[in-house]
Amino acid sequence: MSREKKQEQIAVQPPIQPQLAGHRPAIMAIRRWLLLMDDIIHVIVAIALLGAAIMMILYTILNLRSLELQSILMVINDVLLVLIIMEVLWTVLRYLKRQKFSLNPFFAIGIISSIRRILVIGAQMSIGEMHDLEKVKVLFIELGINTGIILALVAAYYIYAKVPKED
Repeated sequence: MSREKKQEQIAVQPPIQPQLAGHRPAIMAIRRWLLLMDDIIHVIVAIALLGAAIMMILYTILNLRSLELQSILMVINDVLLVLIIMEVLWTVLRYLKRQKFSLNPFFAIGIISSIRRILVIGAQMSIGEMHDLEKVKVLFIELGINTGIILALVAAYYIYAKVPKED
């Protein structure tokens, strides 16, 4: 057979399906099934997160009956909770789109969570709900810890942003 005909035969042959070395078709079928189940569960989680965010927004709107300080602070608290839920949702969606893993959403979630807690503590203290000195001390310690968490997360984000990414 001539060299040209051999090259034509090679070019016409369908590409061989790459299989992992040593894996049987049954194992490959189980692997595909497990990946499908993983995707289905992530879609259910994404839908549940979106539903929770929508319900939280509706709850916030329904509970905003007055323009009192307590009511406004609860709206801020609830809206920040919705932001946290949406950050987690975006993380799930990134996974479903098979995008590269990123720590950025987790930095945002941690910072928003700490700010949310600081606002709630500040609201409790400003309204004057704190009459017990021991409880006030505990809240000040918690304020300090949350502030430290925010500073640590901002520093970690800065370091993470400066590290060269692999492509």
